[in-house]
This record gives sequence, structure tokens and C-alpha cells, in this order.
Amino acid sequence: MGKLRIRHLLVAGGAGFLGSAFVRDRLRADPEILITVLDTLRRPGAGADLDDVGEDGRFTLVQGDVRDRTVVERLAAAVDATINFASEEFTGSGVADGPALARTDIEGTAVLLEAARKFRHQRFLLVSSGEVYGPLKAAANREEDRLAPTSLPASVRAAAEILASAYQASYGVPVLITRATTAYGPRQPVNQFVASLIASALSGQTVLIAGNGSATRDYLHIDDQVAGIARVLWKGEPGTVYNIGDGVQISGSQLAETVLDACGKPSSLKRLTREGPGWSYAVDPRRMRPLGWDPLVRFPEGIRQTVDWYRRNESWWRLRAVA
Repeated sequence: MGKLRIRHLLVAGGAGFLGSAFVRDRLRADPEILITVLDTLRRPGAGADLDDVGEDGRFTLVQGDVRDRTVVERLAAAVDATINFASEEFTGSGVADGPALARTDIEGTAVLLEAARKFRHQRFLLVSSGEVYGPLKAAANREEDRLAPTSLPASVRAAAEILASAYQASYGVPVLITRATTAYGPRQPVNQFVASLIASALSGQTVLIAGNGSATRDYLHIDDQVAGIARVLWKGEPGTVYNIGDGVQISGSQLAETVLDACGKPSSLKRLTREGPGWSYAVDPRRMRPLGWDPLVRFPEGIRQTVDWYRRNESWWRLRAVA
């Protein structure tokens, strides 16, 4: 393909928590980059997390669906690479709409891949999740481990991965895949796990942890995750999967206690539901080391920084909690 020179990115789903953080980070870090975001803007407050880059002439926000071939091809024709963050979320009731998940994650990924093939993009990066491995069966999941997702969101993301890999094998599309652990940080919607605990604690409400509190996860600060994604995009080897994680497993009880302590709330607010499987998840990030990436924000300090942001921005998260 020749020397890599990515100057214009198409970022699908770039108005969400992870996508918008990536966009803000890249515009700060690279004065020459151009970024076009394609997003449905259906979520409450969607687009607001990009307000601080809205006047940047290098940035364009397009409201549209990744399944719309006409829109996708128009945008893809002008860029060098695509990053796909687009993924349907759970509804407010916590129930996933399986067909909607499949349409966005599978059909949408297919449309983006076909456009990347047609316009000979230098890279196609699919942002997946460490949950595609399913509940942890060993110390941490390696990239070569079998995929065994147990949730609908993880299952459709695994299907999107298989589709992307087929485009690499059949058409030579330079595909990269990242599988990251559980993200947290400023601006995370309060319907997502860590942010929901922080919102509950700051409100003096019970902090609920599934199962007996012993299940563990590897929590990664949003700044570290987007830095890892950028490193894979520019330094990764096409056809390769990269785990992105902190490498430190934190139990549900530890998480709740850390959040409560950072919020200045008593540990008596922690409650174990004794319900649900309480599954553990973690990935082995050693493949990221040769790319020059290591997490910089360690868990306790990251939680404290995040709680401070939510405390300073109460109107932001309370508005989205109502929505």
C-alpha cells in the first residue's frame, strides 16, 4: 500500500462517550488532522461533548446513519481511513433491542467496510470490546482466545469483527481491531456502569453491585483508551487484534468502596444485590507494549479525577439522568 499517511479520518459514532473523547484528543494532539464525524445524534445530549471543538475548522459533524450507503460513500470518498465506534446502546430500561443492535453493529459495519474497500482506505479500525471473550476463564484473555460473548451487545460486536476480518482476507482491506476493557472517565453517560455508581454516590443513594462483589474487571481511564486506539491506528499491523487494558483487576466491592471514598460518602451505602452472575472480565494488553503504549492514569487516581469532574459538572449529568 505504500507509506502510511492518514490526514483525514471518518469517525463513525464519534459523538458518543468514547468516540468524542477520541476526536477531542486527536484534534489537540495533531494540528494537521482533519476529522469528519458521522453519528445519528439520537442519544440524550448527543453532540454536546463535541461543542468545544465545534468551531475548529478541521472538524465536521454530519448527522446520519452508518447504514446509509449514500451518506457513507460521500464521506468515505474524501478521507484516508475509517474508525468505527458506532454501536447501539441499551435502552433506558436496560433491555437491549437485538434487531437494532444487529442493524447498527453488523449492517453498519458492512456498509463502512464496503466504502473503505471501494475508496482504498489506508486503515479501517473497528473498536470492539473485551466482553467479546465472555466471562473470564483464566488470568486474562489473550487475543487468540476463543470468542464466547454472553451479552447481546458483545455478540453483535463479535459478529462485526468476523465480518471485518473477512473483508481483510477477501479484499485486502487493512483492518485493525481493538478490544478494550471497561472504560470510565469524565463525560461518561450515567446509564453506564462506573458513572452510574458515581452519580448514585454523589446523590447519597445506595451503590449497587451485582452478585457477592467478588467479580473483577479491568477498568481503563478514557484518556488511556483513546491514546491506545490512536496508537493502533497509526502503528498497528493490519489484520491484527489488540487488547487495550490496564492489567489490574478490581472487584465490584473495591470499585464501590473507591467511588464512595472519593465522593466522601460512607461505605454503608454499598449494597450487594446477590442477583445476577457477577461475571469477571479482563484482557492481557501485552501486544500493545511494542507499539509504545502503556496506561498512564492508574485506577484510584483516575476515579478521584472522575468524581471531581462529576462534582463540578452536576447539571451535566443530572440532565442526562432525567433524559
